[in-house]
Amino acid sequence: MKITPISEGTLMVEFSAVISAETTQCIADFVTYFEQKYTALIVEIVPAYTKVMLQYKLSQCDFNQLQHICLTWFQEYKIDQRRPPAKVHQLAIYYHPEVGPDLPSLAMSCQLSIAAVIELHSRQTYDIGAIGFAPGFAFLSSVNKAIAVPRHQTPRPCVPAGSVGIADQQTAIYPKSSPGGWHIIGNCPQSVFETTSYPQSCFSVGDKVKFHAIDRTTFLGLGGVICPVWQS
Repeated sequence: MKITPISEGTLMVEFSAVISAETTQCIADFVTYFEQKYTALIVEIVPAYTKVMLQYKLSQCDFNQLQHICLTWFQEYKIDQRRPPAKVHQLAIYYHPEVGPDLPSLAMSCQLSIAAVIELHSRQTYDIGAIGFAPGFAFLSSVNKAIAVPRHQTPRPCVPAGSVGIADQQTAIYPKSSPGGWHIIGNCPQSVFETTSYPQSCFSVGDKVKFHAIDRTTFLGLGGVICPVWQS
């Protein structure tokens, strides 16, 4: 663990130099610990794949005190790593060009059939390593290398809510309509972000996600929408 001050009242905790399921789980446990024990000290906790940014109240503690808390937690955590199983989100995906306009071109560039792309994408169990870019936007890893493609050079001005995208070895569901440069291969009819709920996102860092393919009738029956933006 490496702890670095990045501004007055803010520090960065680095857990590892590489992304891994173990690091993701460690970060999730670290965040949970601080949320349960030190809400009086913390202004904001921002987890990422290998790091956590902690913004703290200068009136309540200083860098050295918070550094000591972090290091003590890490030493004890290494001794006792028992934890409950991670929450697994089972999500239905309609994989089809009418909601996933990049599905045919991605399959072609990877020299695979569309069916093979769907099978490779849906058979993985993904780890939520970070939440950001937009509220509720969960970064899931790792996509099978056979279907890992870089972002579009030019982002689309509007990607519909529920769109499932791939960018390199990450995949994600767009929680709300927004600009985006990921390759869109399908759509999830289940809402993953609600502004009127608490918490607003159903995802947390450390959770796992499993996709399963559904047909058009099931997609529409679950409230899915064929967005006109893809029909233009």
